Amino acid sequence: MSSVVVTGTARQLVQPDRVSVGLGLSAVAADAATALDQVSARSITLRDRLADLGFEPGDWVTDGVGVAEEWEYRRDTHTLVGHRATTAVTVTIDRPDRMDRLAPLLRVAVGDAGAQVRELRWQVDDANPVRHELLGRAALDARRRAEAYTAALGLALGAVELISETPIVVAPDPVGDRPMLAMAARGAAAPEMAIGGGQVELAAEVHVRFAILRAGS
Repeated sequence: MSSVVVTGTARQLVQPDRVSVGLGLSAVAADAATALDQVSARSITLRDRLADLGFEPGDWVTDGVGVAEEWEYRRDTHTLVGHRATTAVTVTIDRPDRMDRLAPLLRVAVGDAGAQVRELRWQVDDANPVRHELLGRAALDARRRAEAYTAALGLALGAVELISETPIVVAPDPVGDRPMLAMAARGAAAPEMAIGGGQVELAAEVHVRFAILRAGS
């Protein structure tokens, strides 16, 4: 029996469940110990300001600490100018009703601790019900596409043969007089992306293979 393979998609803008802020602290000094002491002092300031804003120790994590020689190109030669100490901190706001902490967080991190904002990432939890709703809408979109193709060709749509979240490979049919009708009906897969105002676009994609019947069957 012939079949048709289609891809259904669905998208929706939603409010994020959490936001992660990546911060960097660095200092250059004549020797490694002094540079590290300066970064340590800034990290303590950042910790205290986070506590003042209501953040708990579990809301932030230190991603690493490093110390390295600092070189500059001067008068056609590389010159050692000191040592640079660095550290990175990721702060997470994991409740929508606490998103008003974001602006004060950025202000004290940059203004009081001398941090650099390296990343601002909006996220939607895996358990968010919108994700499951989008899967159902993507499946309905796949059926509508398949119905449009078969109706335009004077055919009828049969039962679902396969549903997959990964592309369905259309293999050659071993019986020569039963060709597979493959129709690409997919939009570009879209990862989560930040939208102005803090909204995130979620996308779902499903691949479905339907049997094709003769009209009137």
